[in-house]
Amino acid sequence: MTTFVLVSEYRNATDRMFTLANAHFCACVGNDERRSWRGCAQRHLAELENLSCKRASERDRRCFSHASRLLRERIAMVSEQGEILSSKDVVGQA
Repeated sequence: MTTFVLVSEYRNATDRMFTLANAHFCACVGNDERRSWRGCAQRHLAELENLSCKRASERDRRCFSHASRLLRERIAMVSEQGEILSSKDVVGQA
């Protein structure tokens, strides 16, 4: 079910996904932190990926889509145990 939000909320959601996918992921040290990050990222993605905004520009939509895709890719890189999967393993999971 799509939830419509204001442009500012839509952009904040985009920023949150980029931050999770880049800064928070890269800051993880060890399997325990990556496992925790993965669960948090999955919850945020489930919450945010169904957002939409009627007044968002095309650029806003592209950025949101890119952030969502990047976060999904990062999640796919981490096993349930927090281990970094090889590119071969990631393709096998998709």
